[in-house]
Amino acid sequence: MIKTTRALITLFCICFSFENSFAQSKVDSLLRARSIATHDSLRIEIDITLANHFRTSNSDSAVFYGERALDLSRSDAMRAYPEYENRSLTYLGLAYGYTSDQKRKGIESIKQSLPYFIEQKNLIQLAYNYFCIGYFFSSHLSQYDSAVIYFSKATELSDTLNTVYVSGSYNNGGLALYRKGEYDKAMEYYTEALERRKENGSVYDVACTILNIGMVYDKLGQLEDAKSYYNEALNGFVEARHMPNEAVSYKNIADVLTSQDSLNKALVYYDKASKLFKKVNSIYLLSGCFLNMGNIYVKLGEYQKAEDFLLIAESSMPEGATDRFKSQIYINLSKVKKVIADSVYTKVNSRRVQTLKEGAVFGERAWAYANSSNSLEVKVMAAKSLVDIYESLNDLEKAFKYAKLLNEANIETGQKTQSDAMARMATEFETERVENENALLQENQKTQAAQLKQQNYLIYGSVMGLILVLIIALVIYRSRLNLRQANQTIEKSLSEKEILLKEIHHRVKNNLQVVSSLLDLQSRGIEDEEALSTFMEGQNRVKAMALIHQKLYQNENLATIDFAEYAENLMKELATIYPSAKGVKTNIQADGNSAFDIDTAVPLGLILNELISNAYKYAFDGKSAGALNVSVEALGDGQHQLTVSDSGVGLPSEFDFQKAKSLGLRLVRRLAKQLYGSVTYSHEEGAKFIITFTDTLQRKAI
Repeated sequence: MIKTTRALITLFCICFSFENSFAQSKVDSLLRARSIATHDSLRIEIDITLANHFRTSNSDSAVFYGERALDLSRSDAMRAYPEYENRSLTYLGLAYGYTSDQKRKGIESIKQSLPYFIEQKNLIQLAYNYFCIGYFFSSHLSQYDSAVIYFSKATELSDTLNTVYVSGSYNNGGLALYRKGEYDKAMEYYTEALERRKENGSVYDVACTILNIGMVYDKLGQLEDAKSYYNEALNGFVEARHMPNEAVSYKNIADVLTSQDSLNKALVYYDKASKLFKKVNSIYLLSGCFLNMGNIYVKLGEYQKAEDFLLIAESSMPEGATDRFKSQIYINLSKVKKVIADSVYTKVNSRRVQTLKEGAVFGERAWAYANSSNSLEVKVMAAKSLVDIYESLNDLEKAFKYAKLLNEANIETGQKTQSDAMARMATEFETERVENENALLQENQKTQAAQLKQQNYLIYGSVMGLILVLIIALVIYRSRLNLRQANQTIEKSLSEKEILLKEIHHRVKNNLQVVSSLLDLQSRGIEDEEALSTFMEGQNRVKAMALIHQKLYQNENLATIDFAEYAENLMKELATIYPSAKGVKTNIQADGNSAFDIDTAVPLGLILNELISNAYKYAFDGKSAGALNVSVEALGDGQHQLTVSDSGVGLPSEFDFQKAKSLGLRLVRRLAKQLYGSVTYSHEEGAKFIITFTDTLQRKAI
């Protein structure tokens, strides 16, 4: 059975290996094949294939299929085949790795599969798993130390393997070391990666490693070598028709030209890069181009253009940008602010200081992101920019603080000698500290002499203050007495008005009951059943309004009534009228605020009366039992929803609620419109009416 299954698996792999992504029709084919599969192993393989397909385009779907594969692989029937569980762990981990909040869970899932593949000596799968863990640590979590560990594990297999994942681990391990500022080690990794990729890699893979080597030469200050490698990489990406990295090559060449002071030529390359980044929607690198173009305009003395480009770079910074990238943005903004302060506002001290303070804000942000990025390179740049700015602001305490941090970062990168900034700040800070201590001593002597003189004044002042306090206390006491009397008068007036308002609601309720009684008396002489039914409906509507006024004068709060409680009483009242209501179970539910004033409660009560009456009259005809449900739900922003549903026979299938001519349903539509709402009808195991409406406060606002 397993052999047959593996044959089918191979067939599926062949079918779906000719392209990087497959159409929805092929997804549907896989799902159909899974539904008719006769063994769990094939179902697992199909789920793994789907998880791997969706991991970059739809992480939720990828996680769903990965978790389903894992659950099935752990069933009793598959315990004899542990390979499926560990492969499921691998691809579920990949799916988690591309989510926004479960990347660490993805790494742990892949790690769980490692012991099995080590035991089985499955070196190809091990290299792949090590590569994936290293990739997530480096690209998704910016944890370069952990990334290097797992890339190194993959490269240790290079004696027996020369797969794409081994050469990829050399390349990506070099990138992680580069991010840490360990350029010599990064070059060793890149050199090995280039040798392996030239043997069996694609033109694109070779160009990627060449580009990375150029970046190391760039950092080491060997600019001509860097430019040569960048141009070679550019040709490779053009041949491979890979526009994103073609744009990166243009940008890197522009970076070198900027360092060589070929500024106008650099602008041409940045312009080419930015156009390509815009085409491929690479917002991240497009923002970097704007940043560098802004820095060039600073060097050219065109400060307005520089500031414009830098602000565009900040505003276009993508949400998912790494802390390292964010730090670089703010480092350069900080530097530019300082340049502008020192060149444009040298003679306008207030503007100069303000611009330096703005630069300090950017610098502090840069340091915060540099600290969390685990990148020594950006730590050094961020600390240096803050030393320069705080020194210009003459804030030597903060300048000394960041000079120490700069020195610590330099030591970590291998520069063990004390930095010039550290030595300078230490001297200046110590000098300022001594001067401040001397000034403080002189100030203390003057203060002691002044204090002796002030003590006499303080005694006289205390006596005068005590007298003033007594006067103020007397005024406050009289004011509180007057305020208490006024409050008592107001409370008495409010109490009288509440009593009067309760009496009004009571009388309105009594008058409506009189009207109901008159209708009842008049209906006794009517023999026509249709006319009698019309009189009863009118009488029910009057009773519904009377019940609202009854609730209002019975409540402590005269402004609103609890509509859920009102609905329960109305249902009980109507149940006594209709014989079919005896076997009907009722349910009232309120979600959120269901207290309404009279302007909302009256039309809403009439709507509820019509719908409950109709349910009792027609819904349970020929049924001995049923259910009638009423719910009121607060939707927010003054919007509410009333739902009335039953388990009855429902309305005819051809029934169109919006064209209904009965008085009751027309009344429901008009009252809903009066409440700035709408009514919808559906048949869901009975009739279901949903009325959305707006409360009084929101209607007045509209």
